[in-house]
Amino acid sequence: MSGPTWVMLQCSSCDRFSGARKGQKSMICSHCGDRERLSVIQEFSNSSSLSQAISLENTPPEIRKELEKALSRKSNQISSPEATDPVSMIQSFTSDEGIIDVDGIITELITSGLSENDSNAQVTEWVQQSEIEGMVIRLPTGELKLL
Repeated sequence: MSGPTWVMLQCSSCDRFSGARKGQKSMICSHCGDRERLSVIQEFSNSSSLSQAISLENTPPEIRKELEKALSRKSNQISSPEATDPVSMIQSFTSDEGIIDVDGIITELITSGLSENDSNAQVTEWVQQSEIEGMVIRLPTGELKLL
């Protein structure tokens, strides 16, 4: 990978920040829908750095320092590079039928140095976020399926 592949945008209409893949033909403010008044503020080489920067910029200044500390602690909790990418982690523990091996993910996080409680909490957070984003559905059997 050569150079930044993600950009952080600021909308002049609503003053909020969002992100997009660099060179994307149609960029739109994810907050107000404006297509005209977007400015590229910064470039990033990975989506997780972009996401963290957008979160911080869209956070009210009075609580931004607290969020920065929390994000710093959270990123230090997981030392394995593979473990920091939930999408890759979930995909690597998905069967050919699309069923996610949640216990396998937890075991992998424990192996990488995270406590059992922190591993369970991390996986629960990933699953909940994946369900919200529509990447994962919960089957009647209780199993999770990657879409």
